[in-house]
This record gives sequence, C-alpha cells and structure tokens, in this order.
Amino acid sequence: MTIQTMPTLSKKTLFVLYLIIFLGSAGFFITIPAYVSLFLTNDHSMAISQSMSLEKRRALFGTVMSVAPFISMFFTPFIARFADRYNRKVVMVLCLLTGAIGFAIPVYSVITGSVVLLFTGNMINSIGSSSQPIAQAVLTDNSGGKTKATLMSLVAVVMTAAMSFGPALGSKLSALYGPQAPFYACLLIALVCLVLLNLVSLPKQQVLTTENPWSLAAPLSRSQAGFIPCLLIVFLCQFSWSSYFQNISFIFPERFHLAVQSNTYQYFMMAIGIVMIISLLALPRIVLSRFSLIGSLKTVLLGDALGMLALAYAPNFTLHVVAMVVTSALVALSFPLYITALSDRAKHSDQGWAMALASTMVGLAWTLTGYLTAILVNVNLTLPTIVAAAGYLLAMIIIPTNPISVGKEAQA
Repeated sequence: MTIQTMPTLSKKTLFVLYLIIFLGSAGFFITIPAYVSLFLTNDHSMAISQSMSLEKRRALFGTVMSVAPFISMFFTPFIARFADRYNRKVVMVLCLLTGAIGFAIPVYSVITGSVVLLFTGNMINSIGSSSQPIAQAVLTDNSGGKTKATLMSLVAVVMTAAMSFGPALGSKLSALYGPQAPFYACLLIALVCLVLLNLVSLPKQQVLTTENPWSLAAPLSRSQAGFIPCLLIVFLCQFSWSSYFQNISFIFPERFHLAVQSNTYQYFMMAIGIVMIISLLALPRIVLSRFSLIGSLKTVLLGDALGMLALAYAPNFTLHVVAMVVTSALVALSFPLYITALSDRAKHSDQGWAMALASTMVGLAWTLTGYLTAILVNVNLTLPTIVAAAGYLLAMIIIPTNPISVGKEAQA
C-alpha cells in the first residue's frame, strides 16, 4: 500500500481559507437586512417598491433572495471543476474579484434606485461565492481522518457564526449608516480576502491536465462506491435541519404564544448558534478518537431523528428548549462527519467538485424548505419537524458501509 503524506497547512493559510469560507455565507446573511430595508420598509425602500402593495413587495423580496441560491447552484460545480483542473488559487482570486464587484454594484443601485442593478449585483455575487467550496477543497485535499473532520468542524463553525450573527450585524449597520452599509462591509471583507490570499502559498494540487473541465461525469466515474449516497445524505440532513429551523417561526407564536419579535425568540435563536458552535469545537475529534466515522455518523443521525421527534412533541416550552440544546449539538456534530464521508469517496484531484456538489445540495435543501415549510404547517403545525425526523432516519439508512480504498486514492 502506498502511504501518501498530507501537506501541512500553515496557520496563516488556514486563517485566509476560513475567512473566504466565512465570506461565502456572510455575504448572504449580512445583506438580508439591507434587502428588507430596500423592499419592505417605508424609510429606505426603493422608489419602485414604494408604489407597490405589500404583497408585491414581499414577492419582489422573495424573488431577489431566491435568485442567489439558484445561480450559485448552477455555476458552482463548473467553477469548481475549473479550479480542480487548472489552479484553485487563481480561480479563488477570480471569484473574490467577482464577488467584490457583486457587492459594489448594489451600493450604486441604491444611489440610482435601480432594481435591475440590484438584481445584477446579487447574481454576480452569487457566482463569486463559489470561492467558498474551493477553499473547502483545499482543506479536504490536504487532510485526512480526524484532522479532516476537525477542519470541517471549523468550516461549520464559521458558517454557523455567519448565519447566527450576520443578520444582526447587517441590521446594525443598516440602522447606523443606511442600507448600503452591509454591502460595503462585505465588499471590505472580499478585498481583505483577496489581498491575504495573494500573500499566502497553497500546497501543490494534483491536476488532470488532459481532462475536459466542463465534464461533471468524469470525476463521478473516478469516485469510490457510496459517493452518491453520501451526497444524498448531505441533502437530507440539510433539508431536515432547515425544515425545523424554519418551523420555529410558526411554532413559537402558535404553540407557545411567543412572538417572533420577542426577546425570548431572539435568545432562543442565538442559543442555537452558540450550542452548535460549542459542539463543533468540542465533539468531533473526541468522538472520532473513540469510534469509527461510519459508526459515529449512524449513531448521531439516529440521535438527530429522535431529537426532532422530541422537538415536535415537547408539551411545553421548557422541554422544547432542553430538546433543542441536545438536538442542535447532535445536528452540528453530524456535519463534519457526513462531509468527511463524502470527501473520502472523491479523489484528491476532484475535491473542489465534491465540495461544490455538497454546497449545491445545501442551497437546494434550504431553498426547497423555504417554500415547503409554509405549505406543511397548513396541514399540521409541527409536520415540518416530523418530516425532519424522517429525513434523518432515511439518511441513517442509506449510509454506505463499503471500505475506502486508500491505495487507489494514493495512486490517483
């Protein structure tokens, strides 16, 4: 068997890669309050929305916010393939430049009152966000075993931080400096990432010099058995968590008689983020030092399913909070496990492609649940959470148990 030594990523390089990953998520969450201000409020709304009814404003807001995931889902796998085929650092630089332009255009659109420019900037920024899975690919390509799981845990930490604290930051910036401020903040982060990326060196990547980068089938043919089930697990887990996460805004007022504007709701949502971050920092390496990856993933997904059932049927708010703490910790723990399982089944030369497909599954899951949750609660208030439990059970059932061929990977 050929033993392949993984290059070591310096702390400076890790910081830059994680900052790029943070930008990929923060660029969406920080700007949400700006879009709310531009479309749904009277103080800073654009001229075109001021003449619309509230229903049409909401429809326009929903259209703008849903365009980004769809654009990203379409372009990201191909951009990642070019990164795998040629040079990940160069492609990340181009993505960051594209993202910076995508953040600058909305600033000008606010000044001119142009919705077209706002749409254009949002779409361009969505393409630029492809730098996120490429940065993840550098991490997975240069790590293995517990180290890979630890690095993926930190990926989830920065994503969770962006999701948990990004809207609050964007809201504060909008209140202090106007709706352009969140775009300025993201533009600044993109430019900082661009400068820092050019100051660090990335390990040499393995490239396939004769392959057509437009082909998505070629890397699939090289992947090991179980890659497609692992990709489906990514979708099911994200779909399940998003179903509950979006169900919260219906459960609070209708079951517990707590408004979504209340401090209790805000503390609850912050607690989810804090619990998940603590779990990601503390648990993955401990678990994998005692149990196998597949065994750990099966147990954790079963815990996720049982936790969702507990959340669905908790008779009072106190028990719901207890169930949330345990379930959120397990949901967070599952992320680095199933991402590592997916990465292990793709070749080193195809890690960008694999991470891009995972990113696509995440975007697709959250986009679908955004529409389905509102439909399901009309049938039963907690049906989305019950569906989430079923999703985690299905994910547990389809976990591949075939061994990973280390020798074949080393020869690739």
